[in-house]
Amino acid sequence: MQQIQKSSSFSTSIATSKLRVLHLAGSRVSKFYYNLSIMYVKEVVQPAGVKSHYAVVHPDGFWQLGASLDELSEKMSLQEMISQLPTLDVVVPHMFCSLGMTSFRSFFEDVIGLPVVGSASHCTSLATNKAQARSVVSASGVRVAKAQQFRQGDTLTMKPPFIVKPNSEDNSLGVTLVRNEEEIAEALRVGFEYDQTLLIEDYIPGRELRVAVVERDGKLCVPSTVEYLMSEEQPIRTAGDKLESLPDGTLLQTRSTASKRACPADVTPELFEKLADAAKRAHIALGCRDFSLYDFRIHSETNEPYLIEAGLFWSFGRISVISLLLEVDGETLEDVAFKLWSSAAARTRVACGSLFKYLKMEVNQVCRDT
Repeated sequence: MQQIQKSSSFSTSIATSKLRVLHLAGSRVSKFYYNLSIMYVKEVVQPAGVKSHYAVVHPDGFWQLGASLDELSEKMSLQEMISQLPTLDVVVPHMFCSLGMTSFRSFFEDVIGLPVVGSASHCTSLATNKAQARSVVSASGVRVAKAQQFRQGDTLTMKPPFIVKPNSEDNSLGVTLVRNEEEIAEALRVGFEYDQTLLIEDYIPGRELRVAVVERDGKLCVPSTVEYLMSEEQPIRTAGDKLESLPDGTLLQTRSTASKRACPADVTPELFEKLADAAKRAHIALGCRDFSLYDFRIHSETNEPYLIEAGLFWSFGRISVISLLLEVDGETLEDVAFKLWSSAAARTRVACGSLFKYLKMEVNQVCRDT
């Protein structure tokens, strides 16, 4: 009863005041991931009833705060940033690097006590490790391709054609399709530039689709799917198919992306049910929250879907894939975002309000002492 009363009280409060949202962006890992994050956070929707704040971390470890990306403060330390955070209801992350997907989510939710939209850090840590995520979803009945984890000095047991991919990297960085044995050495060299562990995975010939799961009123919902239109000459998507870099390092979605995809994808009811079932199973098995996104290959001979990767990110802009899928179904993105952010903000956190106030008091004292 006490928990129900808390949720009711929160709902009443946001009905009479704006939802205070902190958009978390940037990267400590690299300039590439910093630019990628900024590209997406610039596009985030601004629903009515929301007051937005921004916290941006740079590769040098310094932070900026502001009411918009055009009104950011001077750079400051982490301690200073914490002491200057306004009163907040929820954090929406727009970080795609390994630390952004894991450690920063954990810091804001588990340490500071602010609810974070999307999956918890223990879930994103699991999904970031491709080999572990495969094992977990496979144990729940989701079909995956045969694969081998590979480190320097290991004996390769896989035979081409196969995909070489860094185990904990995204955006197709370091990914190579190996068609014959002569291509193996170079593919491994490229992969090891990004990770110490590689995933060598059977190549599944056929179509490539992305499938999302969105939690709505306690139910797992699967919107329309999107298909990436591959060719025999280029049967997989590469980093160049997703992003292009301007001379100053700014990232843009590749201009040809829209012309190389079909949304909604042309799938039979039978195939859609298989995809939806597999995506829901993966969502539950990985322990996802709010939403999740999956890449599937549809075998050209058997028409069976194989889950390739899990992506537990959604930056709530119209260039985001989940946004695209919802809008093609006639959804209003601002409405969906507001409901999801409000639901996340209403999650019961143990003493989260007092913890946040206490931490700010302690940090303020440290800043004064130094």
